[in-house]
Amino acid sequence: MAKQVQVQNLFQYPVKSLAGVATQSLTVDGEGRALGDRVLAFRFNDSGPAMRQTSQGGWWYKDRLLSLMHIPAAAPVSCEFDSQSTVLSLRLGDRIIAEGEIGSADGRTKIERSFERFLKDLSGDSAIDQNRFPIHLEGDGVSGRFHDRPAGQISMHSVESGVALSDAIGESPLMEQRFRSNVVIRGLHPWQELELIGSTITIGASRYEVTGPIIRCRAVHANPSTGLVDQQILRVLTKEFGQEEPTFGVLLKPIGQEAVIHVGDVVEVGSSA
Repeated sequence: MAKQVQVQNLFQYPVKSLAGVATQSLTVDGEGRALGDRVLAFRFNDSGPAMRQTSQGGWWYKDRLLSLMHIPAAAPVSCEFDSQSTVLSLRLGDRIIAEGEIGSADGRTKIERSFERFLKDLSGDSAIDQNRFPIHLEGDGVSGRFHDRPAGQISMHSVESGVALSDAIGESPLMEQRFRSNVVIRGLHPWQELELIGSTITIGASRYEVTGPIIRCRAVHANPSTGLVDQQILRVLTKEFGQEEPTFGVLLKPIGQEAVIHVGDVVEVGSSA
């Protein structure tokens, strides 16, 4: 009897590059963006105007924004965002780093200046050129504008691929949040999700096109708990697994309109799109 494939975990990342929030369901719009995901980001003063306009608003490449590829120490900073009150809270452990209402100019300035003080104190791999300050909080808390790709689309990887990568590194299982995927599934063979590119799958009651692979950057080297660079995952993916480019996970786009994914949903592999 074939093993059943199911959704094991779901994550939202309200603020780009900060810690995610586990959730029991994700609503995905017709473009493939998870509602409440990557709706805010911190931009450096030298980033210039938006590089592209999308249906959700201005978009910048990740090196113009606060990014874990350059500032791994941001990985353990958790964020709580209440879309009704528009209050954003940033914490490191039990300490509040910044807090305010993004719906007001004063609230946004309060968040920016408080978080900036935290960033200016970073050192080592996360040290930031002081000429890049001040920082600016971008986004309205609704529109998903700050994905690595202008088209957005939710990301997915399998538990089994994570275990295979962990085994190759020789470490205990890597945290799923290191890869910042929205959807984590269980029940495939290692790397099988990459074989699904170009096909359609069903998650729960909705169908999705598997549109492409996720080519990884140095952000995955950052430990989500400590903010330290503790693994050389890009090298392992290319050297140990023979990948031409360091690849982990795939992108999904719903076929049709808005869809909802729940933890525990069954995943069924379909045919070529």
